[in-house]
Amino acid sequence: MSDIRDLIHTLAIGNEDLAFFSALPSVQPYLSNTSHYQTIPFISRHDRGQKHDQFFKKTINTHDTVPRVLTFMRRPDITSNHEDRSPEPHFTVFAQLESGINGWEETAHGGVLATLFDEALGLCAEVYRAFTNGFKETGLLYTATLEVTYRAPVLTPSVIQIQTWVKRIEGRKWFLEAKILDQEGAVRAEARSLYVSQRAGL
Repeated sequence: MSDIRDLIHTLAIGNEDLAFFSALPSVQPYLSNTSHYQTIPFISRHDRGQKHDQFFKKTINTHDTVPRVLTFMRRPDITSNHEDRSPEPHFTVFAQLESGINGWEETAHGGVLATLFDEALGLCAEVYRAFTNGFKETGLLYTATLEVTYRAPVLTPSVIQIQTWVKRIEGRKWFLEAKILDQEGAVRAEARSLYVSQRAGL
């Protein structure tokens, strides 16, 4: 992946996405002047002339699948070292879900939710690594395991919030957790994942 710092500073955040989400009560605290977060582009949705990320750039980037996404990272001055133990998520994604991702009637397919988890968790790890002091290696991070627990159906149409955390890092192993919340703040699904960074020299 290109340097994530450059991508965050150069890729645009859609004005329509920002206008849509800023009207929602669950999003407004992230946009306030006292927020610990800053808005960043959801990198996987941007066409950068490469063949990867087609699922997020095209397949579920339509008016009847996931038409809008807004992403926040915890500000670098808040997350500055490996000893961070704040309960606030490191990386948050708000996503508008429509009926084109349904499995059961008016219910998002569990496989799509798992994919949203995986992408949000992967971006969380990349952003955390890019903006937290002390990381030298820049090898790719690969999903080794992803465990999803579905607590309740995720209805469509709706807006969900995906909260993600880097829990700990042990050598090349990254352990992360995430939650999907509805607009009332109820947990609909949870995930635990293990990412493994590429060996040096490969």
